[in-house]
Amino acid sequence: MEKIVEYGKQIISKLLSLNYEAYFVGGFVRDSILNIPCNDIDIATNALPEEIEEIFDNTKATGKKYGTITVFMDKYSFEVTTYRIDKNYINNRRPETVNFSKILKEDLIRRDFTINALARDINGKIIDLFNGRKDLNNKLIRAIDDPNKRFKEDALRILRAIRFVGKLDFKIEKNTFNAMKKNLKLLRNIASERIINELKIILSLNHIDRVYKLFEEIDLSSVFKDLKKAIDKLKTYEKNINIYQLFALGYYPDKEITSSYWRFSKNEIKHINTLVELMEILDKQRLTSIIVYNYQFEYILEADKLLSDFFNYKSQKDKIINLNKNLKIKTVKDLNIKGSDIKQLVNDDRFIGIILEKLVEKVLLEKINNDYNDLIRLSKELAEEMHDKQ
Repeated sequence: MEKIVEYGKQIISKLLSLNYEAYFVGGFVRDSILNIPCNDIDIATNALPEEIEEIFDNTKATGKKYGTITVFMDKYSFEVTTYRIDKNYINNRRPETVNFSKILKEDLIRRDFTINALARDINGKIIDLFNGRKDLNNKLIRAIDDPNKRFKEDALRILRAIRFVGKLDFKIEKNTFNAMKKNLKLLRNIASERIINELKIILSLNHIDRVYKLFEEIDLSSVFKDLKKAIDKLKTYEKNINIYQLFALGYYPDKEITSSYWRFSKNEIKHINTLVELMEILDKQRLTSIIVYNYQFEYILEADKLLSDFFNYKSQKDKIINLNKNLKIKTVKDLNIKGSDIKQLVNDDRFIGIILEKLVEKVLLEKINNDYNDLIRLSKELAEEMHDKQ
């Protein structure tokens, strides 16, 4: 932590030596006041992006349009951003135009909450233009200036407010909270990828019980109806769940998730749908080694926990672990017979997969040993049955 701060000071010192202004800003300043470790350090300056690139040897234009140049020092990276004024926000998310400024206040006033609009100079002096330290002391999340304007500019700030509650165990100031509820529907204008990423962070936070209550209090499910059942279940819950479990709770037992709005990856959609499927299986069927063989072990445990925590279901965790530990085979490759062996017995290659599936089932249920001679004998019997049915 001390090392990265020293490198940050080197960046600021270099800018000051060339008669520019430069300050630590944002979350690093907030967290340093609260004595919370923070390895994500941002710097604001009146130097223009092109000037930042000229001053420092190792840079990358990560957001040059918006004034941000990433400066690399040793193994650390710092976002160094020109003071700016944001104008004409579009889609309730990002400014259409950005004007660079020479005045620190014009940069700080565009930010979301007072506790995130603090600046710190190289000597540690705090610049507090919006009573952010008072709100830190009072443990309040308060929007800068007009909260309705702040959320109309960037609706994702609604979820960011909840994030800071979950991280810091703060309360949301009354006018800010009312503006969150009033502008909630604007979240539908935000790309779902951004909503998903924010939810992933929120669901990992320490004060998760406060988060769940806020989901209900702002009526988040009125905007994201997929999550209604989940939010109803979570309002008295006090443990973290991940985003896949959140959506599985929202969709179980009625349907599968699609990508019509939620832009999950194919693997993420599979994760959610598999949890829903497994919850149905565990709740309605007898747990067998075949089920444990057919599904990813971690997913089965996830589904079991969701059922036991939120439904009238007794956990089968020990049985799941025991069945997985004692599986006779883990994959079809563990069979002591090859597809080429079976190919010699059938006149239609489509039968090979069917026979292998039957062999797996018999071995798992311990109705046959995983022995080549036993497997080839059963394969011959199955092949003859299939020939007779042709």
